[in-house]
Amino acid sequence: MTSPACRLLCIDLQVDAVPGCEPAPSSIFGARQLLTLGRRLGWTIAHARRRTQIVIRARNGAQSGLNPLMSEHVFFHDGRSTADSQGLADLLYSWRGETVFVAAFDHVALLSCLLACYEQGPRLVLVEDVPPLQTLTDASAREDFRGAATRLAAGSTTIGGIIKESNRRLGIKISPVNEPEGQSVHNMPI
Repeated sequence: MTSPACRLLCIDLQVDAVPGCEPAPSSIFGARQLLTLGRRLGWTIAHARRRTQIVIRARNGAQSGLNPLMSEHVFFHDGRSTADSQGLADLLYSWRGETVFVAAFDHVALLSCLLACYEQGPRLVLVEDVPPLQTLTDASAREDFRGAATRLAAGSTTIGGIIKESNRRLGIKISPVNEPEGQSVHNMPI
């Protein structure tokens, strides 16, 4: 039996991190819910953020709930790959052998992290409620990404799956929330 993951890695959860790759509203909603859930359960949370598009506070409140807390690690990288962040590489190495949930808005940054962790890093489990696939308009590109991500990750889950597992293992009852107007997001916490 594996121990439940209690770590979360958020990669480029910035709405404007990559021009032309803005996340869908359902992805933003899912990312907020995932961060809220992780914080509520006391997970160790780390953020990888693009240095060139740092957003500390969004003026229109669009990123409310996505910004790192003072207690959370933040590692910066310059390109779309997370490989140039030595601090993040060191953290991932220290988490080797553990299970870590990972969420990203940018499929390139996500794949670079999956590649970096494939052999010596932690087991990364993709959270499907924060998908980067809306930026891939071509169906074959989406399937190529899914295939690569499936081979490199240690599995995938949804926020609903995390809630169910937390309820089962930890005895914590987390109530689902009503869906926001105009969005069809299922199994969201709090």
